[in-house]
Amino acid sequence: MALQMDQYLKDLEYIINIDSGSSDIEGNDRMAEFFFRAFEEAGFDSEIRRAGEKNRPVVIAKTPEAGEFEFYLGGHMDTVFPKGTAAKRPFHIREGCAFGPGTVDMKAGALLILYIARELRKTSPEIPLCIVLNSDEELGSVDSADILREQAARCRRAFIFEGGRKGGKLVNERKGIAKFRIEIQGMASHSGTAPRRGASAVVELAHWIVQLDKLKNYNKGTTINVGLMEGGTALNMVAPHSKALMEVRYVQPQEFKRVERAIEKLAENPYVEGTQAEVRKLSHYPPVIPTDRTRALMKDLKKYNLEYVKAGGTSDANRLADLGIPIIDGCGPLGGFPHSEDEFLDIETVQQRFDLFCAIIRDIGGRK
Repeated sequence: MALQMDQYLKDLEYIINIDSGSSDIEGNDRMAEFFFRAFEEAGFDSEIRRAGEKNRPVVIAKTPEAGEFEFYLGGHMDTVFPKGTAAKRPFHIREGCAFGPGTVDMKAGALLILYIARELRKTSPEIPLCIVLNSDEELGSVDSADILREQAARCRRAFIFEGGRKGGKLVNERKGIAKFRIEIQGMASHSGTAPRRGASAVVELAHWIVQLDKLKNYNKGTTINVGLMEGGTALNMVAPHSKALMEVRYVQPQEFKRVERAIEKLAENPYVEGTQAEVRKLSHYPPVIPTDRTRALMKDLKKYNLEYVKAGGTSDANRLADLGIPIIDGCGPLGGFPHSEDEFLDIETVQQRFDLFCAIIRDIGGRK
């Protein structure tokens, strides 16, 4: 089988040169329209769903008249780059690599899903596919997660087309992630004339940060980062309020429970008398851990000599992790330096991934 590389690169140039940062709804609408029309022309039942208050587009394409699906093929259309980035450094090719914002994370992978689905629709139409492309993955897919889960729950297996890892390795394990907002209320007072009447929310937050940092356990893969913080009103006032944003990444569920218990204890036992803390969990996605069903799928794929790695970051695989279906990530073509000006795609790996996943889907797609 042969991928039409010239047309693939033309399509890739078109979508790379569309600014589609997560906050750019207009740009993501243009991306969604491109994919919607392409899947429709390929013979899939396609639609654009809307998610969240900002009406973010989610493209869904399915094999017609199928109620259940052999494969969920997932990806995202959004990037981390602000509007105007594509004009500053548009798509270009140099020394066998394609450059531009969002090449490997993950416009090349999203486009590869289209080309694989189109090929299989022609040659193996009996294998039902469900494709989902969202536009808020870089924000944690908070708006679109329910749509992703709704569709994936009707599928036997999931392949996520984030960029492949060095040496062509796939991803079968990802850390879980939870994000928290910590808000502390204190008591305002003049810091010079009546300091004892105040209760500093900033000092209380400082204690929190030190104690939270102690909860890290690198040996078990547990990391904690208070990445943003602010507080106080004026230099000569005891701070009446403070707040911070924190993320927890973990592998073992019991580690997350340990951290949650510690947070509850901090809230119940303030260091600064007169302060009160409120902690809100903004989002939580479980880790991707190889289950028995995932290991069975890996065994089915043994003849392809695939290798797998753990990933510290998250993807939409995490949003599906507790559905019980086997999930393999990192299925997209290879490249490097995502989220940077040096991001690139190794063009040669596009054909390799196309051949690999067309073969895999044909091979196991008809098994019961």
